[in-house]
Amino acid sequence: MKILLVQPPPPPDWVGFSRTALPEPMAMECIGAVAAPDHDVRLVDMRFGDSLEESLEAFQPDAVAVTCLTTEVYNAQAILETVKKQDASIFTITGGLHASLLPADFQKPYVDAIVVGEGERTFQELLAAIDRAGGRPDESTLGNIDGLLWCRAGGEWVQNAERALMPSLDDLPLPARHLAADHKDEYFFLFDRPHACIATSRGCPYRCNFCSVWKFYHKRCRYASAERVVRELETVEPTAVSFVDDNFLSHVPRAWKILDLIRQRSIKKTYGMQARTDTISKHPDLIAAWKEVGLETILIGFEAATQAQLDAVSKGATVEQNERAMEILDEAGVHMWGAFIVDPQFTREDFRTLKRYREEKGIIYPQFTVLTPLPGTDLYEQRKHDLVTHDYRLYDALHAVLPTRLPREEFYRHFASLYRPDNLDLAYEWISSGRITMERARKAHEILAELGDYRNFLKGEEAVGLQTATS
Repeated sequence: MKILLVQPPPPPDWVGFSRTALPEPMAMECIGAVAAPDHDVRLVDMRFGDSLEESLEAFQPDAVAVTCLTTEVYNAQAILETVKKQDASIFTITGGLHASLLPADFQKPYVDAIVVGEGERTFQELLAAIDRAGGRPDESTLGNIDGLLWCRAGGEWVQNAERALMPSLDDLPLPARHLAADHKDEYFFLFDRPHACIATSRGCPYRCNFCSVWKFYHKRCRYASAERVVRELETVEPTAVSFVDDNFLSHVPRAWKILDLIRQRSIKKTYGMQARTDTISKHPDLIAAWKEVGLETILIGFEAATQAQLDAVSKGATVEQNERAMEILDEAGVHMWGAFIVDPQFTREDFRTLKRYREEKGIIYPQFTVLTPLPGTDLYEQRKHDLVTHDYRLYDALHAVLPTRLPREEFYRHFASLYRPDNLDLAYEWISSGRITMERARKAHEILAELGDYRNFLKGEEAVGLQTATS
């Protein structure tokens, strides 16, 4: 059977945040890995302008599958609708985080099935059912697949039993990176191109109210073994690798074991990862050891400059832990990519406090995002009646979809100013000391300058008809 996997194009680039990263389509590579052994599988990455219509015409697929982030929902819907218009016999499938947590957005006439939850086994069984039925599965075949939401011929949607999480991530095949080989040299993250992503765990043990990951994975956290992680690491071609787990260091003994295996096998790569400040503050020796084998950057969700604001998002960390982590990374020479959340209810003084904090702590690579109630989060349930727009293109964490305390244009002026550091001496000091290269500093400056122009944030609001001058 012929299976076409489609990575949707991005939403309108009103702000230019996509210049910071364009990672490989990992979700499609993971789904493709379970399909490829039994089927003819191809992948279209529409972020590069690859044509859906030409692929449909040339490949003549039996099934088309698409996944998406919340901001990509409309593009994913358009893809599936186009497929059905071109050939109604093609079986259309969607899945992923948004489709699982808010499936109503895909219960459309042009969608045949929605994979809900962890997708590999459900997708594999669904393809087998479609194949056995000659492309036209019915209730007798679809009704027995756990984790599937599917549509009867009359338009009625049926929710099957929930799919249990896989007991071991080691049982998964390695991602089918060959499917994205046409663009392998174009995927990048910050300053690294080409670049590879590796996911080594699923879930998160913490309960941040703005995050849906822990809900999607049923409040559980599972880890691939150190041996499995290093085996995948040895297969990726780029020397720049990011571990994309929400907290790569949360299982400390495993982090040490992965490190030891990298040393034993003399793997020479550079690494980026995400980690929490409570883990870093307790294990400075782990950070120093990872630095020795190539750790360059850690993305850390500092989230706030005050304890009250940390507690408001249920972060489960303290300002003291945040600042101790900053000291440890500074001593180790590891770049901090520091993430902070801006509440739409920020006052002028809140903005001033956060800006001072970023500059006092010497965070060269900051990420400021607007507190956004994404579907599936506790925050969404708490604030969904307060939303000022339901247009998913603005759910990029760079636009305020909740009411702002300040007039909206003023809010964006202050928000953009966070990306414009008043103290440039620190950046020059880092360049002169060799901690960052002139090339990296130049690119960082270009990105920050674009994010520092408040008019770029207003473009999105104007495009969807929000009144930017009102609160």
